[in-house]
Amino acid sequence: MTVLFPVLIRRAAAEAERRLRAGAGLLAAIAGEPDRTDHEALRRLLAQEARIDRLERRTDEHDRELRALRADLDSLIGQLNERLLPQLDERIHEAERDLTTLATGLVRTGRETAAQRSGLETVENRLSELRGRLTRLEQRAGLWRDLQANIARMGDDLDTLRSRLPARHPSAPPAGPAAIGDPQPLTGTEA
Repeated sequence: MTVLFPVLIRRAAAEAERRLRAGAGLLAAIAGEPDRTDHEALRRLLAQEARIDRLERRTDEHDRELRALRADLDSLIGQLNERLLPQLDERIHEAERDLTTLATGLVRTGRETAAQRSGLETVENRLSELRGRLTRLEQRAGLWRDLQANIARMGDDLDTLRSRLPARHPSAPPAGPAAIGDPQPLTGTEA
Protein backbone atom coordinates (compact mmCIF):
# COMPACT_ATOMS: atom_id res chain seq x y z
CA MET A 1 0.00 0.00 0.00
CA THR A 2 2.82 2.43 0.72
CA VAL A 3 4.00 2.10 -2.90
CA LEU A 4 0.72 3.63 -4.18
CA PHE A 5 1.26 7.01 -2.48
CA PRO A 6 4.34 8.07 -4.44
CA VAL A 7 2.86 6.72 -7.69
CA LEU A 8 -0.36 8.72 -7.25
CA ILE A 9 1.54 11.85 -6.27
CA ARG A 10 3.81 11.52 -9.29
CA ARG A 11 0.82 11.07 -11.60
CA ALA A 12 -0.93 14.11 -10.16
CA ALA A 13 2.25 16.20 -10.49
CA ALA A 14 2.80 15.00 -14.07
CA GLU A 15 -0.81 15.86 -14.98
CA ALA A 16 -0.50 19.33 -13.39
CA GLU A 17 2.78 19.93 -15.21
CA ARG A 18 1.27 18.82 -18.51
CA ARG A 19 -1.71 21.13 -18.09
CA LEU A 20 0.47 24.05 -17.03
CA ARG A 21 2.65 23.56 -20.11
CA ALA A 22 -0.44 23.44 -22.27
CA GLY A 23 -1.61 26.68 -20.67
CA ALA A 24 1.82 28.24 -21.10
CA GLY A 25 1.84 27.10 -24.74
CA LEU A 26 -1.57 28.64 -25.22
CA LEU A 27 -0.40 31.93 -23.70
CA ALA A 28 2.63 31.92 -25.96
CA ALA A 29 0.39 31.26 -28.96
CA ILE A 30 -1.96 34.07 -27.95
CA ALA A 31 0.92 36.47 -27.42
CA GLY A 32 2.40 35.45 -30.77
CA GLU A 33 -0.83 36.16 -32.75
CA PRO A 34 -1.63 39.86 -32.53
CA ASP A 35 -4.55 39.63 -34.95
CA ARG A 36 -6.80 37.74 -32.50
CA THR A 37 -9.09 39.66 -30.37
CA ASP A 38 -8.59 40.19 -26.70
CA HIS A 39 -11.97 38.70 -26.06
CA GLU A 40 -10.96 35.31 -27.49
CA ALA A 41 -7.67 35.37 -25.57
CA LEU A 42 -9.52 36.19 -22.39
CA ARG A 43 -11.97 33.36 -23.03
CA ARG A 44 -9.11 30.90 -23.48
CA LEU A 45 -7.36 32.15 -20.38
CA LEU A 46 -10.55 31.75 -18.39
CA ALA A 47 -10.97 28.22 -19.76
CA GLN A 48 -7.40 27.39 -18.75
CA GLU A 49 -7.98 28.92 -15.35
CA ALA A 50 -11.11 26.81 -14.92
CA ARG A 51 -9.13 23.73 -15.92
CA ILE A 52 -6.41 24.63 -13.42
CA ASP A 53 -9.07 25.10 -10.70
CA ARG A 54 -10.59 21.71 -11.52
CA LEU A 55 -7.12 20.14 -11.41
CA GLU A 56 -6.40 21.76 -8.05
CA ARG A 57 -9.74 20.52 -6.68
CA ARG A 58 -9.00 17.01 -7.93
CA THR A 59 -5.51 17.20 -6.48
CA ASP A 60 -6.96 18.35 -3.15
CA GLU A 61 -9.55 15.55 -3.25
CA HIS A 62 -6.80 13.01 -4.02
CA ASP A 63 -4.73 14.48 -1.23
CA ARG A 64 -7.63 14.19 1.23
CA GLU A 65 -8.31 10.62 0.08
CA LEU A 66 -4.64 9.75 0.42
CA ARG A 67 -4.51 11.32 3.89
CA ALA A 68 -7.65 9.37 4.91
CA LEU A 69 -6.13 6.20 3.48
CA ARG A 70 -2.89 6.92 5.32
CA ALA A 71 -4.82 7.47 8.57
CA ASP A 72 -6.71 4.20 8.01
CA LEU A 73 -3.45 2.37 7.32
CA ASP A 74 -1.82 3.86 10.42
CA SER A 75 -4.85 2.84 12.49
CA LEU A 76 -4.80 -0.65 11.00
CA ILE A 77 -1.07 -1.00 11.62
CA GLY A 78 -1.56 0.19 15.20
CA GLN A 79 -4.34 -2.34 15.78
CA LEU A 80 -2.28 -5.13 14.23
CA ASN A 81 0.67 -4.18 16.41
CA GLU A 82 -1.54 -4.16 19.51
CA ARG A 83 -3.08 -7.52 18.68
CA LEU A 84 -0.32 -9.44 16.96
CA LEU A 85 2.89 -8.26 18.58
CA PRO A 86 2.08 -9.62 22.06
CA GLN A 87 1.13 -12.97 20.51
CA LEU A 88 4.26 -12.95 18.37
CA ASP A 89 6.38 -12.12 21.41
CA GLU A 90 4.72 -14.96 23.35
CA ARG A 91 5.29 -17.37 20.48
CA ILE A 92 8.91 -16.29 20.20
CA HIS A 93 9.33 -16.86 23.95
CA GLU A 94 7.66 -20.26 23.63
CA ALA A 95 9.96 -21.17 20.75
CA GLU A 96 12.99 -20.05 22.79
CA ARG A 97 11.79 -22.14 25.75
CA ASP A 98 11.24 -25.15 23.47
CA LEU A 99 14.69 -24.74 21.95
CA THR A 100 16.24 -24.43 25.42
CA THR A 101 14.41 -27.57 26.54
CA LEU A 102 15.49 -29.41 23.41
CA ALA A 103 19.12 -28.33 23.81
CA THR A 104 19.07 -29.33 27.50
CA GLY A 105 17.58 -32.70 26.55
CA LEU A 106 20.23 -33.23 23.90
CA VAL A 107 23.00 -32.39 26.37
CA ARG A 108 21.45 -34.71 28.97
CA THR A 109 21.06 -37.45 26.37
CA GLY A 110 24.70 -37.01 25.39
CA ARG A 111 25.79 -37.33 29.00
CA GLU A 112 23.56 -40.36 29.54
CA THR A 113 24.93 -41.91 26.36
CA ALA A 114 28.48 -41.33 27.58
CA ALA A 115 27.58 -42.85 30.96
CA GLN A 116 25.92 -45.82 29.25
CA ARG A 117 28.94 -46.23 26.99
CA SER A 118 31.17 -46.25 30.06
CA GLY A 119 28.83 -48.74 31.73
CA LEU A 120 28.89 -50.93 28.61
CA GLU A 121 32.67 -50.86 28.58
CA THR A 122 32.68 -51.93 32.24
CA VAL A 123 30.23 -54.76 31.48
CA GLU A 124 32.30 -55.84 28.46
CA ASN A 125 35.46 -55.90 30.61
CA ARG A 126 33.62 -57.93 33.26
CA LEU A 127 32.30 -60.31 30.57
CA SER A 128 35.76 -60.87 29.14
CA GLU A 129 37.04 -61.49 32.65
CA LEU A 130 34.23 -64.00 33.28
CA ARG A 131 34.92 -65.67 29.93
CA GLY A 132 38.54 -66.10 30.95
CA ARG A 133 37.47 -67.62 34.26
CA LEU A 134 34.99 -69.89 32.48
CA THR A 135 37.72 -71.03 30.10
CA ARG A 136 40.02 -71.83 33.03
CA LEU A 137 37.16 -73.57 34.84
CA GLU A 138 36.43 -75.65 31.72
CA GLN A 139 40.11 -76.57 31.52
CA ARG A 140 40.07 -77.63 35.18
CA ALA A 141 36.83 -79.57 34.66
CA GLY A 142 38.46 -81.31 31.66
CA LEU A 143 41.48 -82.16 33.79
CA TRP A 144 39.18 -83.45 36.54
CA ARG A 145 37.27 -85.63 34.05
CA ASP A 146 40.56 -86.94 32.69
CA LEU A 147 41.66 -87.71 36.25
CA GLN A 148 38.38 -89.49 37.00
CA ALA A 149 38.66 -91.49 33.78
CA ASN A 150 42.26 -92.44 34.65
CA ILE A 151 41.21 -93.48 38.16
CA ALA A 152 38.32 -95.52 36.73
CA ARG A 153 40.72 -97.25 34.29
CA MET A 154 43.14 -97.89 37.12
CA GLY A 155 40.29 -99.39 39.14
CA ASP A 156 39.34 -101.59 36.19
CA ASP A 157 42.98 -102.56 35.71
CA LEU A 158 43.27 -103.36 39.42
CA ASP A 159 40.12 -105.50 39.28
CA THR A 160 41.54 -107.29 36.25
CA LEU A 161 44.82 -107.95 38.10
CA ARG A 162 42.96 -109.27 41.17
CA SER A 163 40.90 -111.58 39.06
CA ARG A 164 44.08 -113.08 37.57
CA LEU A 165 45.69 -113.82 40.92
CA PRO A 166 45.05 -117.35 42.37
CA ALA A 167 42.26 -117.41 44.87
CA ARG A 168 43.27 -118.04 48.49
CA HIS A 169 41.30 -119.91 51.01
CA PRO A 170 39.55 -117.59 53.38
CA SER A 171 40.68 -119.46 56.48
CA ALA A 172 44.40 -119.27 55.59
CA PRO A 173 46.26 -116.59 57.44
CA PRO A 174 47.99 -114.04 55.37
CA ALA A 175 51.64 -114.61 54.74
CA GLY A 176 53.50 -111.68 56.14
CA PRO A 177 52.10 -108.33 56.83
CA ALA A 178 49.85 -108.48 53.83
CA ALA A 179 49.44 -110.97 51.05
CA ILE A 180 50.27 -109.65 47.66
CA GLY A 181 46.90 -110.21 46.04
CA ASP A 182 44.64 -109.50 49.04
CA PRO A 183 42.38 -106.58 48.71
CA GLN A 184 42.88 -104.07 51.43
CA PRO A 185 40.53 -101.29 52.27
CA LEU A 186 41.71 -97.93 51.05
CA THR A 187 42.07 -95.16 53.55
CA GLY A 188 41.13 -91.56 52.77
CA THR A 189 44.77 -90.61 52.13
CA GLU A 190 45.24 -93.40 49.59
CA ALA A 191 42.14 -92.58 47.70
